[in-house]
Amino acid sequence: MKTALGLAIPALLFFGPFHIPAAPRVEESASDLRESLRLSTVTAIELEIDAYTEKLRTAEEGTGPDENKVKFRLMIEDLEAERERFSLMPSDEYPDPVKPQADSDTVFDRETGYGPILPPVMMDVVIDVDGPLDVGSILPVEGGSRSGPFFHLSGILGGDAGVLKPGKRYRLTVCTVYRREYFGFIGSYYVYVSDLR
Repeated sequence: MKTALGLAIPALLFFGPFHIPAAPRVEESASDLRESLRLSTVTAIELEIDAYTEKLRTAEEGTGPDENKVKFRLMIEDLEAERERFSLMPSDEYPDPVKPQADSDTVFDRETGYGPILPPVMMDVVIDVDGPLDVGSILPVEGGSRSGPFFHLSGILGGDAGVLKPGKRYRLTVCTVYRREYFGFIGSYYVYVSDLR
């Protein structure tokens, strides 16, 4: 296209970004969310199996007390049974997530009870992404400290953690699906990201 003076103007100026349709927002139905949470729980258990397998390998190389070998083998067996239970579970048997109740114990008030969190607890958090994230990564949650709580990513809406871009700030809705065994009573959880904005 040319102006009255004969200068060429790129068509992009007239048909620019206001003509590009917005990407549709991805949302999950209640049954899809239950299935995503179930799969995220299986992933969390697999990550724990990997962690305990590494601990067992280290123990077998002579690091730490001998009783750790037995402890880690038993933990791996228990985790494998748990993984099979959730792998075979129909998604309609997996419970819907719940919001924490202000007047009762939340997932953070529980001092014991490592393993799957049923029903999953849904909460909103803010993160400032400082590097690439993937399954197993610790989410950099605003207000967190070196004493936790820690949120490890075990699943995300759409399946691609790469949508969380370094240098960006996001408000996430996360569902805690598994509490990790960690030092003392410090909270360390695997979470599924059910919404991001």
